[in-house]
Amino acid sequence: MTITTVPHEIRTTDGPYIIQAERLASGLHVYEIPAGIEPADPCRWRIGHHSGRYIASTRDRAAALELAVDIADWADWTLDAETLRALRAGRDEASIAYFLECIRMAGGHLGACSDYGPYGC
Repeated sequence: MTITTVPHEIRTTDGPYIIQAERLASGLHVYEIPAGIEPADPCRWRIGHHSGRYIASTRDRAAALELAVDIADWADWTLDAETLRALRAGRDEASIAYFLECIRMAGGHLGACSDYGPYGC
């Protein structure tokens, strides 16, 4: 798999940011969130969708790259986010379990650490 560095717009509560991201598959990006975004979040690395939304968080680049490779063929990441959500809803339990296990095995999780309450992840 070829890694290409590209400008990527991410969505935050403060508005959009343009960052440099590594594209592993069309529509699938790996990047570190800027220091000013969720500064207490220990999971600084994200696997993101081309829409600017992110899929999962990890603590380091190696884990994020591993996860991105593992899920690259799970979906057509070039599709819009709404279409991907609809396709995920139609997947069987084994497929969803595989996707979630890939995230867990990489030491990652869905959402930001702050989504897990006052204790983080």
